Order: sequence, then structure tokens, then C-alpha cells
Amino acid sequence: MKPTLEFPKTIRFLNRDEIPNNPSILKGWEESKTANIVQGYTFRLNKNNPENKSIGFNFFAEINIDNSDLWSLVLSLSQTLPDVAAVLFGDIDFDLNYGNYEERDGILEFISQYKKELTQDAFISFGLIYNDDESLVEIFIDESKYIKYWGIDENFFREIMNDFGLKEIENLEFVDEYPKVREVLTRFDKAAVDSKTLIEIFSEKYLNQPLFILN
Repeated sequence: MKPTLEFPKTIRFLNRDEIPNNPSILKGWEESKTANIVQGYTFRLNKNNPENKSIGFNFFAEINIDNSDLWSLVLSLSQTLPDVAAVLFGDIDFDLNYGNYEERDGILEFISQYKKELTQDAFISFGLIYNDDESLVEIFIDESKYIKYWGIDENFFREIMNDFGLKEIENLEFVDEYPKVREVLTRFDKAAVDSKTLIEIFSEKYLNQPLFILN
């Protein structure tokens, strides 16, 4: 099956003349032509993974969705978080920054100003998380711009997937499994906030606040 997923403009597969003299990269490039990179999701129950038994999530999913719908799906999945959450963000070459816990809706209102950058900038990772002694809910979007989701309420999750017309696909593949090119967003959109500036904005907003005390 030929990949049919809509990527952000900043991510693409290699062109033939960009492939170095490396057999493994050439093999990956050839395989990418028929990769099963389509809209859909994978689903794995946590109880089937003894290593994660003590971590408070019930299942893990990876989700491909057309890039133009990515932000809408993030907003829908954010409703599976409690009323407070923390934002995760960072440059892909450095460790993630973890913000303090704040009101979830306030976080969404602020970061929605930068939905273009967060969904299309291939040099930035971001997410939302709630984690306490008993539960973990996390929505994470790395530089390849598909969603990794750790959740608790399977029914709610599957309802959201159905709302977006997404089906569970066991052999689903993802763009970062193949050789790809990442380009800066400002090359395509001069009005976009560059990744360095955006991380500075988020750092000032979320790393210099008093701690939110969880009950």
C-alpha cells in the first residue's frame, strides 16, 4: 500500500538523488514507497506488558492522522486529562522541559496560539501530561508529528477515534520508521515563529511559575 497520510510540509521522504551511498538507507527508501503509513491507530493494553505494570496507564496507542486534523485531535484527546495538566516541550536535540501543573484549559488557550508551529515544526516535540501515584494520561507529539498516547479510559478514547473516522490497524507504520527529511517551518511560512523562539516563549511561560499543588 502506498503511503496516503498527509504529512506536514516540513517532513518528506528522501528523493532518489538525496540518498547517500548506504545500503540500509537505500533499502529503507525503497520500502517507504509501499509503507502502510495511513490514518489509523495501534492499541496495546498495559496489562500485557509486565515492565509497565506499576505505571498508572491502562493502554498505549500510536495515532496517524492527516496533519491538517492533528490539532483538532489533540484538543479532543486533551479532554481525557483531568482539569489540571502540565505541558511538555523541547527541541528534538535536547531533553524535554516539563512545565508545572496548571489549569488544563488555560494551557490549551495559550498553546493554541502556536498550533501551526506545534503541528508542523519538525524540530519541536510537545505534549500534555497528568501523572500522580495512581494514574498517567499523556498526549505526546514528537518531531514526526504523530501522536503517542498513554490513557486510562478505553471507551472514551475509542469514541474519539470513531469521531475522527480512525480505525485500529495492527500493521500500521509511521514516518519515522523510514529515512526522511526535516525542513524548518520558516522556509515555507515566513510568519511562523521559529523553534528557538517558541521554546523561549514556552520556557518563560511554563518554567518560571509557582508550583501548582495537587490534592
